[in-house]
Amino acid sequence: MPDLDEPKGFFSREPSNRIEPQFEPAFAQWQKTRGPAESSHMLSLLKPTIDKAISAHVGAGNPLLRSRARRMTLDALDNYDPQRARLATHVTNRLQGLKRVARQQTQILPVPERVSLDQAKLKNIEDELKLELGRPPSTMELADHSGLSPARLTQLRQYRPARSEGSFAALENADGEEGGFDPSSMAPPERLHLELTYGDLDPINQKILEWTLGMHGQKTLSNQAIAAKLGLTPGAISQRKARIQAALDRSQEMLPF
Repeated sequence: MPDLDEPKGFFSREPSNRIEPQFEPAFAQWQKTRGPAESSHMLSLLKPTIDKAISAHVGAGNPLLRSRARRMTLDALDNYDPQRARLATHVTNRLQGLKRVARQQTQILPVPERVSLDQAKLKNIEDELKLELGRPPSTMELADHSGLSPARLTQLRQYRPARSEGSFAALENADGEEGGFDPSSMAPPERLHLELTYGDLDPINQKILEWTLGMHGQKTLSNQAIAAKLGLTPGAISQRKARIQAALDRSQEMLPF
């Protein structure tokens, strides 16, 4: 019979639970259901961590970058192991991918579209301050909270870029088959979401998206033509398009405006 008073060796210790106490109940509930309410609650609890990660990895953020950070945080929860790391540390490390996203934004957006993003940032901050103050904020209050100069705020208020009402306009190929969506009909923030979603796809799905939308100078092709070029069946192309569409829909749901 073993000696009950014998001290346990180092390797006999139970692994410690390293998740922070403030996250543990919500994370346990999220693991059970993974529903929208539980996901929203986790994102709310992790907001300070997300904000710090954005600041550390890319500096000043914007609504689209923050939207992507929230999506990446939910992805990070999927493979989080409480026995291996603190949740805040795990999320912060996973959000290093924001550096790539920020570089994409810089490469994708011409000056008018940066104006559009700044307008969205301004509107979000103005709405938040209205709730906090119980009145519309002054220009100086907006400048203090947004980091934008009063002169820049004036420019943003006066600038009125054309916006398309249709998020995605259906294209029709030469053979009459519906091929996808016309990127030219999309507003600047939506086009950026399209590019960011494209960057998350595997190479085959990227090519399907290029040929479906005519992205990056590619000619639009029918399902049959895409299937022939990729060595797949038209049915497989349709299935992949459905998954691509689901990814685009998720991206649309995260639009902050």
